[in-house]
Amino acid sequence: MDIAGTKRAGIPEIGVVHLIRRRNGLAPFERFLASYLEYPAGMPHDLVLIFKGFPFGLGTQDYDRLLADMPHRRMYLADYGFDLRPYFKAVEQFDYRYFCFLNSFSRILDANWLAKLYRWITVEGVGLVGVAGSYESFSENRAERANMLAKVGWVEKLRWRLGHLSSDPNPRVITRRALVWLAESIGLKNPKENFPSFPNFHIRTNAFMSSRQILSQIHVGLTVFKWAAYAMESGLNSLTNQVTHLGLRPLVVARTGESFEKEQWHVSDTFRQSRQQNLLIADNQTDAYLAANAADRAMLSKRAWGRFSRPA
Repeated sequence: MDIAGTKRAGIPEIGVVHLIRRRNGLAPFERFLASYLEYPAGMPHDLVLIFKGFPFGLGTQDYDRLLADMPHRRMYLADYGFDLRPYFKAVEQFDYRYFCFLNSFSRILDANWLAKLYRWITVEGVGLVGVAGSYESFSENRAERANMLAKVGWVEKLRWRLGHLSSDPNPRVITRRALVWLAESIGLKNPKENFPSFPNFHIRTNAFMSSRQILSQIHVGLTVFKWAAYAMESGLNSLTNQVTHLGLRPLVVARTGESFEKEQWHVSDTFRQSRQQNLLIADNQTDAYLAANAADRAMLSKRAWGRFSRPA
């Protein structure tokens, strides 16, 4: 283990950055670490761990025990900014040519996973690779929900709103949802002004890879509210769109090692299609799709792929 910013001889050109969020507890990291040990990456790399929400570096004892024999580097950040702020802080702190980012719920599903991503991120003209993409439009989802609520009475509408607010018991989540609801209600937030219509091509940021050269040209901005995090993943100025505006292509890389251009992401069977049998790295969203009943899987698949939907 060493600290952020330390210069070392023979440093690998790839940093695999995994986010550990204290609020999520130890279990997600245990699952990630088990998968990391089970499936060889297929490429030399450093494992970089971002401890998010551990004041003064305290409270890591259980993680330290699991990592006792695991070479790694680490950094500590306050618990705000969702996932992308920590990722780009790592780009500032560590001197790798390529970065592979894995969120706190990531779970590797196949061997040579890093080699498969590296193969395609090093192809000329490619600026971003991920294990899954989507065509989902946040603005159209909101419009569909608004149309649904417009057809019911104020009691049913209020019941739905309160149910949505309380579906996650985390007070911070409830507060964020209430603020977004208020902003939309008084016209401060209009999804159509911030999110493209369908098909809205975007690489999911749960597991992706890019180069330092490209990442240094990406503007992240403040991601204090969930709205901003959604925008960075799938908004008009999303990570994918910024890479595309640089004249570079985003690709989805499947478990087979095959890559898919954005117009073919819906046939990759990596996210909310079929049984996601070609997925290379899972997360809580892909797990939720598989655990859902048939009706909910159909709804999730349709949101992601529209007329291309093929739910299990």
